[in-house]
Amino acid sequence: IRIIEARGFKVDNSSLTGESEPQSRSPEFTNDNPLETKNLAFFSTNAVEGTAKGVVICCGDQTVMGRIAGLASGLDTGETPIAKEIHHFIHLITGVAVFLGVTFFVIAFILGYHWLDAVIFLIGIIVANVPEGLLATVTVCLTLTAKRMASKNCLVKNLEAVETLGSTSTICSDKTGTLTQNRMTVAHMWFDNQIIDADTTEDQSGLQYDRTSPGFKALAKIATLCNRA
Repeated sequence: IRIIEARGFKVDNSSLTGESEPQSRSPEFTNDNPLETKNLAFFSTNAVEGTAKGVVICCGDQTVMGRIAGLASGLDTGETPIAKEIHHFIHLITGVAVFLGVTFFVIAFILGYHWLDAVIFLIGIIVANVPEGLLATVTVCLTLTAKRMASKNCLVKNLEAVETLGSTSTICSDKTGTLTQNRMTVAHMWFDNQIIDADTTEDQSGLQYDRTSPGFKALAKIATLCNRA
């Protein structure tokens, strides 16, 4: 959206740029980079302050988020290491089964068996070498591994990723929202002339400190009056 009128308008671009602080928007063109100029607001971002009017200049796949989604959907993921190993194993077993089947077929003819019995030998040898339990065994092993990872607060959506993760040397990940919560958290406080470790647990059941001291009460009052909540 191209901004044509704004009054104290700010947007949250963290979903695109990772910026945790709201960015001001106005009708002025300030930069050639669309992500940096102040007269554009983007799809999938949130308006956090003020009001504005604008004209839609791009929609659908032409938006920044649409182009990102197009790039993500067009990636060729390729085969996982375990899929390559399974395919190689299946090709090997198939070759061995066909070789043994043909060998027994020829031996049956040499020994004077009826051609129908020789064909039955051929089919029986090939079918006997089919690894019917391979898929179930691999699935059970990956499921058990995913269950163990879930107990350590690691959610696995794709079972094949369990084996791939074991052979991974480098992980490239977006920090904001993936490794962090995209919000600032107080880790230390200074009052009563000393640095105190803050309680960063969700239920506030971690570190304890004297909440009745005059220094903490003054700090809590200042923090309450000087926040934007």
